[in-house]
Amino acid sequence: MTSTVATATAVYQEGTLKYPGATDGQTTVSRGERAACPLYTAIGVIEGRWKPMLFQRLARQPHGFGELRRAMPGVSTKVLREQLRQMQNDGLVSRQPLSPVHRGVRYALTPYGLTLGPVFQALWHWGVTHLDRRDAARGTRVKPPRSLP
Repeated sequence: MTSTVATATAVYQEGTLKYPGATDGQTTVSRGERAACPLYTAIGVIEGRWKPMLFQRLARQPHGFGELRRAMPGVSTKVLREQLRQMQNDGLVSRQPLSPVHRGVRYALTPYGLTLGPVFQALWHWGVTHLDRRDAARGTRVKPPRSLP
């Protein structure tokens, strides 16, 4: 349960990321509790500007690193590598080295990674509905990546 704290300049809602909880010992929300929350864990796994686009491309077929980089020119090599490694560490993506003759690697979604398909589909449909609202211009909007028209 969250509570509200009033200070001389503002009112803050406790339990938010910026204000993690009271220190009076009664209503402390620890980072451990947040880390153990399935919802925050799921959001942490899929968050990242390029992960949904990586998921979409890898769901169609496996790709090499260079193919992914060329398909998404707005992402830097460093960020692409980081996000692929995060997805690999979460068991969503497999990385298969190619033969010494071909040099390189091939990334593919794992069977576990494919289980995120319905999650992304549900988020897509919710996002479309959210953007179609009459007052959507006042709400949260995300700039599209530079590689998209």
